[in-house]
Amino acid sequence: MNRKWQEFDNFPVKLYAYANGVPGMTQRNDKTEFRTVLITGGGSGIGLETARMLLEPSLKIRVVLLGRDRNRLEAASEFLLKATGASEHQVAVQVCDLRNADQIAKTLERILSGCKNIYGLVNNAGIYPFGGLSDTTESIWDEAMDVNLKAPFLLIQSVAPCMAKNENGGRIINVSSTAGILPNQSALAYSVSKGAIVHLTKALAKELGKDKITVNCVCPGIVRSPLHETYHASDIELEEFYVKRGAVLPLGRVGESRDVAGAIRYFLSDDASWVTGEIFVVDGGRLVS
Repeated sequence: MNRKWQEFDNFPVKLYAYANGVPGMTQRNDKTEFRTVLITGGGSGIGLETARMLLEPSLKIRVVLLGRDRNRLEAASEFLLKATGASEHQVAVQVCDLRNADQIAKTLERILSGCKNIYGLVNNAGIYPFGGLSDTTESIWDEAMDVNLKAPFLLIQSVAPCMAKNENGGRIINVSSTAGILPNQSALAYSVSKGAIVHLTKALAKELGKDKITVNCVCPGIVRSPLHETYHASDIELEEFYVKRGAVLPLGRVGESRDVAGAIRYFLSDDASWVTGEIFVVDGGRLVS
């Protein structure tokens, strides 16, 4: 194993094989055109695992990873190509500030120059600023709303007209959080922004249904991800955090990226063609404990 491949081991993704293809997804033949799915926050964690699941060869899906960090996205792309055996045509990277409508418009032009349609959008990127009322500054508040709420809104606003041209519409999945339902302590801006994503989902499910576009939301609980690595000084401290938080959940563990990615995959599948406006909680039982 060479060094470059060893670096991929740092990604928080575990690989799982499905003997009969991916459950819930229609197997597509060689004559079927590829469906394009855009994923924000696809450089690691939930977004990366979602991309990996969608690259099951029989599904004929092309993923486009969107974000600001070119190096992270290109590393993720290379990981996906090696881990799944997908062709280079099936994995693309687009660097874009998703808070900027003009940049989004130009990025979509580039994407559509290489494919006939956009089938799915997974709004997964987000930030987690700490702070309650007294220590949430205006800049902290604005950044949380820009990244967690404005960016998904702008993307949907730009992508929905493309999906409406598809014979079978499209699929939009917004990744919120259990904090959008039951606010986290000392995470005011984060909780409010994620609560707004829940209502954005419901409002757009009503508006876009006429175009055969489904809009659904996944609300993860505590999941092993790079987000938590930022706030812990060592791997030992991080693991202690996961064990402690998992112990109080009914299912006895924190989540893995695959747990949430599986829910996202369902909403992108043909099995979910009559499901819209749903708020799907994936939290190990946190909200009922």
